[in-house]
This record gives sequence, structure tokens and C-alpha cells, in this order.
Amino acid sequence: MTIHRKNSVILPFQQNSVAIPGIGPVARETFPLTPRSPSHERAISILDNTVTTIQLISNVIPSQAASGILSSITGILNIIKTTIENQDDFQELVEQCQMIGLVVWRAIWATPQHKLDGTIHRALTNLTSSVDGILEAIKAKTEKNVVSKAFHATIDRNTINKWKNELIRFLTLFNIEVNIATNISMNLKLDELLFMFQEHSITTTSHSQMDAIEEADVLPTWPRVFVGRSALVQSATDALLKSHHVALIGPGGIGKSSVARAVLNDDTVVSKFQARRYFVRFDDMDVTQVNLKTFLDHIARALGFATPVNAYNLITKTLSTSETLLVLDNAETFLDATMDAGRIADAIDGFGARPNVTILLTTRTTVLPPNLEWVRLRVPPLEESAACEAFQAYYPSIETSILIKLLSAVDFHPLSINLLAQAAVQNEWSPQDLITAWDHQRATLLEAGDGKSQSLAVTIETSLNSPSFLKLGNQQDTSYSNFSWGITH
Repeated sequence: MTIHRKNSVILPFQQNSVAIPGIGPVARETFPLTPRSPSHERAISILDNTVTTIQLISNVIPSQAASGILSSITGILNIIKTTIENQDDFQELVEQCQMIGLVVWRAIWATPQHKLDGTIHRALTNLTSSVDGILEAIKAKTEKNVVSKAFHATIDRNTINKWKNELIRFLTLFNIEVNIATNISMNLKLDELLFMFQEHSITTTSHSQMDAIEEADVLPTWPRVFVGRSALVQSATDALLKSHHVALIGPGGIGKSSVARAVLNDDTVVSKFQARRYFVRFDDMDVTQVNLKTFLDHIARALGFATPVNAYNLITKTLSTSETLLVLDNAETFLDATMDAGRIADAIDGFGARPNVTILLTTRTTVLPPNLEWVRLRVPPLEESAACEAFQAYYPSIETSILIKLLSAVDFHPLSINLLAQAAVQNEWSPQDLITAWDHQRATLLEAGDGKSQSLAVTIETSLNSPSFLKLGNQQDTSYSNFSWGITH
């Protein structure tokens, strides 16, 4: 695929100036210190790059939720630039500030607004509060010593390392909360995040000047851990092969998307629809801003087109050429849309009315487009044996009787099972340790007034309050990117 890159955003680590949308090229500041050692040159370069990157991120993030954290990071960087004498010793702390900005950008860019308003907003608030604490500490330290120029590395290097490690811990907790709430992979290094941000900026500019994309979206693969769903997959597959539209219905984290991925990759489905299988994700949209245009644009891009003038006609013509399976994942996003819900339902009715088009939905809502006949399949919790098998795929050394006790406490909920297994592995817990940690967290929520003490909430809090994360700030060489939380919904 050839993309013509015009007016691209060039990140500061590439050249001596950076193009900021709506502003134009901005030259870097330099600090004429004599003499300049290579290490000092590198520290100044990293500081300048970070300041400009945070400015770019502030320009491209639409959410007000990130303004506080980005402002705090900018405050820290400005103090280091204008006040600190031993800037070389702040190099790792500056890199951590850059990491925080890029991680926040990725989280907000990839998260729909309705999720930003919940767990992600809380995580952002906590992260901002934590970084504000570091900012105030740096202010206090520099205000005390700036007159006498007493802020030297030989005295304060330990303090700098403490601040850096605290930032690492804060970012790790934020990373885990985002991954748990959205299933967005946050396990990335600084260079990877910089590359993603660059590519996003280039693609955003390039797409506005392209009439078509050469290839459709890459299809998701078979789920990594997938047990106890063979009958459900068979029922969905049988219905689709008979050209019946299917809706997989169930609450969050129950495994609807995993079932849809398994169906999409079933041999008989592949044989019938071949390359005419499309998987359209709607978990990156804001339910309060979804309208007919954004709905159609999502489908058009999945089919391999840029935003067309008449998306509905183009999609309809493309789907009508041969036998086609259209999977619409997280359909509640547009079925519950506050704008154009009726028109979106009409569009789905129009697609499904084509004799060669078969639709598979995953949704939390039971309200479906009214003019199509749907085979409604409820996605239940896992059976006891399947739940045990799913847990043991991550944590095999556990007695069945203990495991059943634990998994029944989380109602055999697939996402809860995955989270608990990951927590046990990360913390090297024994089975009894895990049960004790879960029971303690449940009791804490009950004491706080949560009479229901929902199993998923307890599970999330158990993971976030586990020792492997709470003690992270005391480990100088630990990076949040060492943790891998592969949650399959």
C-alpha cells in the first residue's frame, strides 16, 4: 500500500524543527553551555524533544480529561529547563515524563468516550494527582536551593531517582487500569510509542488526501485461550451458514468478541465466505457522538475505503458482489447512539436485506434492528470445567477443589478468571494466597458500603492492590513495560 505523505507531522527526535498543526515549524531551544560534554548534549536533546512532544500531544488530544496531566508534566519540564543546574541527572526522569504523555495519548486516542467517563477518567485523575505531587516536590526543592545554587547531583541524586521511580509506579497502575477496562494493549516501550504517535500523525494527515485504501482491515485471529464455547460457536456457525443473521448477547467481559472471532475463523465459515469476511470494531467510538456518518465510515474503512462521499451506496455495492459475512463488534455503541439511532438501524436493515449478506453482531443490548430476523444467542458464564481449564491455561498448579471454590466466587466470569490467573502468576501467589487476597478485597468493598460487592469489581481491585504493583516504586530498575496483561474479552 502506497501512502503519499504530505504535510506530515515530524517528531522532534527526527529533525531540528517540528511542524505543529495549525502553528507551523517550531525551532528547538538550545542551551549554550561551555563546555558541552556528549552526555550533557544528549540530556538537553532529550529534554527539548520531550517538551515538544508533550506540546504536540496537547494539540492532538481532543479530550479535556488529559489537560491536567499534560499541564503537570509541562510544569516539571519547565522547572528542569529553567532552574535546575544538574540537568544531566534528570535524563531518566525526563524520559519518564515523555512516556507518561505518550501513554496518556494512546489511552485516550484508543478509548471511546463512554469508557473515558468511567474507569479511564478515574485512572487519569489518580495519575494527575500523583504527578502533581512530584511537581510540588520539585518546586519546593528548587525554591529552597535556587538562590544558593545548592541543587547538586551529589546531594540530590537519590531524590531524583525516588521521583523517577514514583512516576514509574504511577504510570504502571494507570497502564493496568486502562488495559483492564478497555483491553487496549499498553505493553509498549518508549520508542514504540514514539513511532506510533508519529505514524498516527502522518496517517491522520494522509487519509484526508487519499481517495481509497488498498486493503481491508486485517481479520482478528482465533482467541489464544478459548474453552467451553464449542456448542455456542457451532450454533452461531450453523445459523450463519443458513444465511440467518446472528446476535451474540451478553454483559461485558463475558466473551462475546472471542466467540465472534472463533466463528469468523471456523473452517466452514472460511470455506463459504473466504476473503469476504469483515470484522468491524466499534469499541473506539463515543456513544454520545455516534451518528450515521461515523457508523458508515467505520464500515467503509474496514472494507478498504477511505471516507467516501456516499458511504452507504459504496458499502452496499461492495457487500452485494458475492457471499459476505459482516461482523459488527460492540454493536451497543451504535444501537444505543444518542443521534441517528433510527437511521443507523435502517442502514443495517438495508445491508441485511441483501440476499448474499449475513450479519453477526456482538452486543450488550437486546434491542436489535427491527426489520431483520435475528437468531439471538445468549453468551453465558463458563461451565465449571471450562472455567477451570481457562484458569489453568495461565496457572496450572492448583488443586481442582480449591480452584472451583475460587472460580465460583467470581461466578465463572471469563474476564474475572483471566484477571485472577494473571494476578496469581505476576505475584507468584499460592492458591490460598489468591483466595485470601480476593476475600480481603471483597470485605473491604463491603465495609465501604458496596452491598453488592460485584465479582468483577473485586477482581480488578485485587489485581491493582497486589504486591507486584504496590511495591513497584521501590524497584529502581523496573519498567512498566515488563508487565503483559493479555486480557481476552
